[in-house]
Amino acid sequence: MAILALSLSVTGAVKAAPLNDLVSSSQAVVDQLNIGYKTVAGLQYNANLGYMSDGTMADSAKISEAQRVAYNNALSAMADMQFYTAEDFLLDQGDIALTNMETAIDTFTEAATEIAVILEVTSMAEAAAESGTNTDAQTVAEFADANEASLTLQAETVTEYNDSLEDIEGYAAEAAAFIGIANDESSVAFFDQNAENANSSFVDEVQATYQASNKWVKLDFDNANWAAAVYFDGTGGLDLFKSSTAILTDGADQTFYTTSPSYVGYACFFYGTECE
Repeated sequence: MAILALSLSVTGAVKAAPLNDLVSSSQAVVDQLNIGYKTVAGLQYNANLGYMSDGTMADSAKISEAQRVAYNNALSAMADMQFYTAEDFLLDQGDIALTNMETAIDTFTEAATEIAVILEVTSMAEAAAESGTNTDAQTVAEFADANEASLTLQAETVTEYNDSLEDIEGYAAEAAAFIGIANDESSVAFFDQNAENANSSFVDEVQATYQASNKWVKLDFDNANWAAAVYFDGTGGLDLFKSSTAILTDGADQTFYTTSPSYVGYACFFYGTECE
């Protein structure tokens, strides 16, 4: 299967909005139809009673040629429109990945909270090491002895923690790829054009694939024997990568971190005490 890749900038087409025209033009016809029904009903009723109109009512209910043409033109323009575009489609794919990421974050939080109980013994051990007294060291030893069962790290918990980190990073990258490409006008225009060429609707005739190894998002079209792809590593111009340092810096300001036991401390997180 041939794969077309975006390699240079293209200008996104301005999307017309004939919806309002269709609403107004169709409503004009519907209004005349309503008058027509009411006119016929009234004429029918009064004719049986021996009453008549002044002879102008039919004209008032007629649909004009201008109204017919306006409605047909608006309908035709509407039929040619694509309101659910590549941008909408990509953002929806991003939402799916974000949902999966949040599920993985829940798993991480559960495992991380279990591991965070070691913060208490960590703080005690650091204080004892700093003081250098046997008394403080003995306190730590006795605490460890009394709480060894709850402080011991279980292999299953660590595995769950480690696996969840990989899942989060994977789903975060997938979501970022879809959302980042959806935010890029050239990429959206490229995918829109390919869908139009393939005569495939984004509603149910396009499949999206995020490929980390190729560093692209690929769309397959049901009505064509080729696909289209946009790279997100700078090939073709779009680079969605951010350094680990920058991401950690961003993370340091997020509520998820600033309310974590790593940030607020053991006592504050678990007991609500000693919070600064």
